[in-house]
Amino acid sequence: MIETNRLGTVFHETFPLSRQSLFQIINVTNESTCIENMRQTEREGLFQQQTSLGTRYIKAMPRYALGCGFINSNYRLSNFGKYALKHDNLLDQIGTQWLMHYHLSAPHGPGALFWHEIVSKRFYSGCIFSADDLVEQIGNYIWQTEKKKLSQRSVRSTATVFVGTYTKPEGLGKLRFLEATDNCRYRVREPAPAPIWAIGYALIDFWEAHYSRRLSIGLDTLQESGFPGLFFMGKAELYEALKVLQEARYLDVHRTAPPYQVVLLCQDREFLLQKLYGTN
Repeated sequence: MIETNRLGTVFHETFPLSRQSLFQIINVTNESTCIENMRQTEREGLFQQQTSLGTRYIKAMPRYALGCGFINSNYRLSNFGKYALKHDNLLDQIGTQWLMHYHLSAPHGPGALFWHEIVSKRFYSGCIFSADDLVEQIGNYIWQTEKKKLSQRSVRSTATVFVGTYTKPEGLGKLRFLEATDNCRYRVREPAPAPIWAIGYALIDFWEAHYSRRLSIGLDTLQESGFPGLFFMGKAELYEALKVLQEARYLDVHRTAPPYQVVLLCQDREFLLQKLYGTN
């Protein structure tokens, strides 16, 4: 598993994701010509001067911007960040939020390891869990993977932040992944399907991270890779998405005889962003 430039477990400073705050961060990042050369204290000073964010938000929100795929570790906007800034300044479009979720949850990062762990194990329609379940899962996972024992307070705030990101309207609540039930529990719902161009963009990112030396992979390999689950896709939904991407000449699917193969034909993510934001 690729783990470079991943967020740490308590990157959030106890705050769930705030799209309004994220927009301020990526806007300032875009307008600064030398932010990548600044020390951390200098960057925080810049954000303090040019945003309305408080001291701890200024620590947390740039990390969220990294985790959501808007900026890279050098504090420069990604192509996704540039398109979102220009065409979706509220970060409100469903495609933008699906890609934010994808980047936070992808097994190769840049989101925190625990984020992928929760999404991969619990984000399927009908799953019910409590905050206590998440606390136990996060604590156990960090111990198993990093041999660290976080304080109960840190683990609980992390669980609260995760749930808040997906339930609060100022976060990713529009995706409708979670709903609160009785007894402080949460149910995973069937969300609205992700735009095909967001799925295509994410698939190329996933392919480059996991299969960069291969022009083709088995269809079963892709099905079992965990990628479809990030978009709540079963086998039928995955096949339909691949069919549309095949018609767009991004890939080919060879199903004449097993083992079936998916062949990547194009890696132009910019075109997919143009389609996603209606600029093509």
